[in-house]
Amino acid sequence: MFTRPEDAEKAFYKAFEETDLKMMEKVWAQDDAIVCVHPNAPRLEGREEIMESWRQIFDGDSGLKFFLSDTHYIQDGLLSIHLVKEDVEIEGEFVAVIVTTNIYQQTEEGWKMILHHSSSEPEYDPEYDEEIPITIH
Repeated sequence: MFTRPEDAEKAFYKAFEETDLKMMEKVWAQDDAIVCVHPNAPRLEGREEIMESWRQIFDGDSGLKFFLSDTHYIQDGLLSIHLVKEDVEIEGEFVAVIVTTNIYQQTEEGWKMILHHSSSEPEYDPEYDEEIPITIH
């Protein structure tokens, strides 16, 4: 049981790094209203679909390590929203910065993840991108 949302988040990244499906299953809520968006992938909904995605991701030993930065946490009542940047390394080499939102909900079984949404951080070239709006909507 995760008594704090921060504990659930630590378990999430530990499960990811160690490709531990059992731990990943403990992190996520049992609810079919949960949502997951992996970088450059379609939205997944429901526990079965999300756990299948983790099974596929964990098929191989990826050697991923995550270093969280630029963290911002908002907690109100039964929800805790974590906005983070993931600096991702594979076998000790930097590969990407991922912008992520993780949302946890307090349940009878403790804090559980109900949303994980990650996308690649856009590259920004001030000289080239000067005339392009930064936001799409």
